[in-house]
Amino acid sequence: MRKKPPVLFALLLWLLIGSAFVFSNRASANQAGGPTLLKRTVAISTKRYLRYWSNPTAAEPKYNTWSWTPQVNFQILGPVPGGSQWMFEVATPDGKPWVSFKLPTQEVGNDELITIKGPDLDQSELEKKAITQTGLFPFKITLKNALAGSNDVLFSGKFKVATYAPDQAIPEYKGKQEFYVVQDWRLPIGFIWYDPTQDQNVPNLSVQMWFRGTHEGEKVEGVLFYKGQQIGTAPGYNEDQISTGVGDPQGRWGVWKFQFAKVRGYNHDTSSNNWDGVFFLDKNPGDYEIKILRQQKLARSATFSVGPDGRIVDNGIAKQNNLGGIRMVLPVKIIGDQDVNFDPQSWKTDAMYGNGLSGFTAP
Repeated sequence: MRKKPPVLFALLLWLLIGSAFVFSNRASANQAGGPTLLKRTVAISTKRYLRYWSNPTAAEPKYNTWSWTPQVNFQILGPVPGGSQWMFEVATPDGKPWVSFKLPTQEVGNDELITIKGPDLDQSELEKKAITQTGLFPFKITLKNALAGSNDVLFSGKFKVATYAPDQAIPEYKGKQEFYVVQDWRLPIGFIWYDPTQDQNVPNLSVQMWFRGTHEGEKVEGVLFYKGQQIGTAPGYNEDQISTGVGDPQGRWGVWKFQFAKVRGYNHDTSSNNWDGVFFLDKNPGDYEIKILRQQKLARSATFSVGPDGRIVDNGIAKQNNLGGIRMVLPVKIIGDQDVNFDPQSWKTDAMYGNGLSGFTAP
């Protein structure tokens, strides 16, 4: 006769089977889920027109008045199933529906990263929708799927549109007003992470920050300090830019990335490479400071810590606000006067397009 298993063994077996079942269900749910919109990547800007149709049925437009329509870009992590359609819908400040644009949509696999930009329409289709209004414009980004009968809002908020007078010394700009979406809220909100893009076994330390009025030819450099000693430098490169039609510094914001080639999070490499000259953060827990030089002038500073476990100490802001991805929020102190006419209080009201950033305070 077969002996009955001891009670403890049976209990352990039951827990193991139960855990496997729960894990299997969670994995299936994740695989069956929809896309993740990376909220930090949402960027709304204006498209400018050199004339204004006060009435779409008018015989002629006003030729000496500029007008605008909105455009958007953002990144998502798949999956996006077949039959889907991204939409960008905007209302006027009084809440009335204004424009609804289809965005380029494709089928996307699990964890595949892609960028969505739009609307994908020619100027003639957009121009008669253009307006001259400013203020707070409600919007939402939705993903519709005709096959599933779904219409999911993945992000919503309000963007603030203001104006400035472009260079009046240029004849064609004289008397005109340029429209732009206020992005000053971005400046004190940086991001930091162990970046696996070059080597997932020995990831770089990477930092991302925004600047107002930057251009591609500027020299921007990051310098990392540990216990008061300089341990690494990283040349900045302009990953992306939000700018108005005239390209004036007042209407231009750039996001710059600093990837420290000689500063790595940890070393899980199994090759014969000994990584001479590389500083490993997991071997050196404690407090760090990053300083950013812009055109050889101090423009930014930020601090972070590495814990005994070798990980960057997470302030929890990115998770608390469901920003998505592996990047952690890095509060940034703005130094000097190189950021043209920026509003240092904008992050309090306009962050994440009016959604706020819980737990965040600008240094």
